[in-house]
Amino acid sequence: MLLNYDTILLIYKVATLENDILLKIRDLIYHNSGIYFNENKFHLLETRLKKRLEKLEFQSFEQYYDFLQANKHSKEWKELFDIITINESFFFRAPEQLEVLQKYIIPEIIQNKKDNDATVRIWSAGCSTGEEPYSIAITIDEYLKSHYDKVKFQILASDINTTTLKKAKRGLYNNYAVKNLPIEILSKYFTISDNGYMINDNIKNMVRFANINLFDENQVKIAHNVDIIFCENVLIYFDIPSKEKTVALLYDILSPNGYLILGYSESLHGISKDFSLIHFPKVIVYKKT
Repeated sequence: MLLNYDTILLIYKVATLENDILLKIRDLIYHNSGIYFNENKFHLLETRLKKRLEKLEFQSFEQYYDFLQANKHSKEWKELFDIITINESFFFRAPEQLEVLQKYIIPEIIQNKKDNDATVRIWSAGCSTGEEPYSIAITIDEYLKSHYDKVKFQILASDINTTTLKKAKRGLYNNYAVKNLPIEILSKYFTISDNGYMINDNIKNMVRFANINLFDENQVKIAHNVDIIFCENVLIYFDIPSKEKTVALLYDILSPNGYLILGYSESLHGISKDFSLIHFPKVIVYKKT
């Protein structure tokens, strides 16, 4: 059946209106989280939002946009952040960084502490389902605790996605998540069952989890006087202004001479001049100056 001109025009107007509303929702997400969906990722945003609309039984993006505007502090915002953030991780994803943490960074920080029973504070920002902070905890337990028996290690792990945080707190993982682990580490720090690999309580108890939006100054302040921040593969979802704001917030809560560790493909070039670039074997990190 051929469509007449008026029908085609109506379809075009509806499609244009939907696209305009999607842009408004994208801007809402950006202003509340710093996460930016450019043209290349716009279809991904649309697909994920459609699933949410179906669950809420909304008939249009406009209804959903109006709901978000009218309920700026509702639980729906957490649901929205959950569906738009992509989470894929596994243990010891960045082994070179963990080796540098063990051999260079933590010993330096401990040496600079003034008292014998110092506390080393580490923050895994954007921890997803927990593989990164638990990898840090395993590294500390395996290689450092026996050498620094008077030192306390505090690990804060955070994410904007509440669903992944629940998985992280549970600490149960599949084959993919533990694919990089040597059998001796796997058998020492996990309980293996038909359900998967459960992280042992001694490692689980080293990590405290929190729901933190890195774009929210008040929430970021929860982590204060931190010695080391891991913020890997998080800034890639931000545009330049969002990166500048987030990095400035991270800088403020770092202790003097604290370290910021980004993903291998990430850089502060053009983002911040407040850090010194430090070269370690196979690893580049940023130090507060």
